[in-house]
Amino acid sequence: MLSNQQTLAAYENILFFTQKMLEAAKTNDDQQMQYLEDRIDYQIRSIKNQGGLAKLSGELRNQKIQLLHCILDNDKAIKDITDPWLKEFSALVYNMNSHEKKDLPSLKTR
Repeated sequence: MLSNQQTLAAYENILFFTQKMLEAAKTNDDQQMQYLEDRIDYQIRSIKNQGGLAKLSGELRNQKIQLLHCILDNDKAIKDITDPWLKEFSALVYNMNSHEKKDLPSLKTR
């Protein structure tokens, strides 16, 4: 199992790679995106091979949570760039649901 510091370093490495992936997504650099995705996969396999992450508490846990929020923010931004159709599809579904609710007759139970 990784130590507390190794665990935080693993999250920091993944954050670094997601930041670089976001930069690559912005420039449509698919080759760099694939390379960085492979680096993240390698990092995760390495963590598993070393017995997993340490369970953090207190301030270290707060740091981990902060890192996770940044990683997830980067992931969302990457997906928004690389999968714009997903955002359009979500808007379409939302609009369809809104119209369907307006078109449905009111049902009252007795």
